[in-house]
Amino acid sequence: MLRRATLQRSLALAVAFVLTPRGALAAPGAPAPPAATATSAPPSTPPQQAGSAVPPPPAGAPTPATQTPPQAGPGALTIDEAVQLVLSRNERARISDLNVTVADAAVEKARAGFLPVLTFNGNDTRTGVIAAGAPANVATGSLVLTQPLLNPSAFPLYAQAKALAEAQRAQNTDDKRLLAFSAANAFFTVLSTSAILDAAQRQLENAQANVADTQARADAQLNSSNDVTRARVDVAGASRELEADKGALANDYVQVAFLLNSPVSGPLASPGAMLAAAQQPFGAIDGLVRIAFDRRPDVLVDKNATDAAHHFADEPMMRLIPSVGLTGTASGTTNAPAATKVWNQETVAGTLTWTIYDAGSRYADKHSRDAQAEIAELNLKQLVRNVDAQVRGTAALLSAAQAEFQVAAQARDAAQQNVEETAILYRQGLAKAIELIDASDSRFTAEVNYAGAQFSVAMAYLNLRQAMGLDPLGTELK
Repeated sequence: MLRRATLQRSLALAVAFVLTPRGALAAPGAPAPPAATATSAPPSTPPQQAGSAVPPPPAGAPTPATQTPPQAGPGALTIDEAVQLVLSRNERARISDLNVTVADAAVEKARAGFLPVLTFNGNDTRTGVIAAGAPANVATGSLVLTQPLLNPSAFPLYAQAKALAEAQRAQNTDDKRLLAFSAANAFFTVLSTSAILDAAQRQLENAQANVADTQARADAQLNSSNDVTRARVDVAGASRELEADKGALANDYVQVAFLLNSPVSGPLASPGAMLAAAQQPFGAIDGLVRIAFDRRPDVLVDKNATDAAHHFADEPMMRLIPSVGLTGTASGTTNAPAATKVWNQETVAGTLTWTIYDAGSRYADKHSRDAQAEIAELNLKQLVRNVDAQVRGTAALLSAAQAEFQVAAQARDAAQQNVEETAILYRQGLAKAIELIDASDSRFTAEVNYAGAQFSVAMAYLNLRQAMGLDPLGTELK
């Protein structure tokens, strides 16, 4: 059906904006790309069941194409609240925080290469057969302190750990940003499906009114019985469409509740300020690209990862430098020598370890890590080019979506006018019932297309903000 085709075009717009896993603008497992409605109403009360006749609106009453949809009440969930919920309750946010803890622990472990190590060893020996005057039980213990004075390999490894920790912090920022966009996407999906459900409800009500009117005209022998049959077929089709849309809306609410990890039953508050911002011109694209380079957390992730790779590549050649250390030992025993009667002993020793030849292991590591560092640099260059392409691509899609929305609004108004004019001609006997049904179907298609166009604008705006490294809640592209 045309409604399905519209949604497919909207989904194609959303999924066209896909990045690499770390810089992906749509997190894996995220709900289907969302829909936005600039004036769409929140989920309304359950539609009337098929068969209940609904009279046509009185003359002069506001039509669905021109009236202002009802807004959600004070208790409606806002998009700001949805983002706060997903960041505080979704497991992905906590997992990202724990990954930062893991990276910080790796820095602490790398720092240990510069710090002393203190160990204690002790044992107790009991002898069954002993010489006269000798103790049967002898205990000994030693305390050993090892202090590295020069550990060349520890320096690049410590620098690598710090760079990776900075990269993980930037990744944490990006993870939460993408999670917020997932919540915004799911939020707009509900709004879009709700708008389509409202259109389906109006379509059913109009079809039921047509049945009643056509039946009355047939009873007066002004219409044939086939006109009544056609009108009933239209009611059946509208009822089927309405039930399908009810199921789609229920599923969207389930997906939102899963993502937010919180019960959500509706309604949702339409984010008017954001939807209005999506209709505004976005300025020079080169300026948007510069903002993206400064704001994208995944660019910072790759920069730090590249630095870490270079530090790691420096480590093998540091093994050519000897390691110097200091070892102090304090030991004691319960069986002091009879000659000295000294039960304890302290020693201090300097150590030097120099691996002159390691069978080529250090050079193999150097070659491997140099290649890994070059790969990291290439990944960074590709990401920079990708960011430029993403911003320019999403800006082009937003411009096209804005134009499509204007055309869809005009088509919706024209379809509404067509229904009104056809109804007048039908009552005057100048139009057939099938023409009235076709006009009503055309209006439903136009309303669905209008909701889909709103979805496209909102999605394109979100995608542009995502490409620029912004959060989903702002109304300015800076």
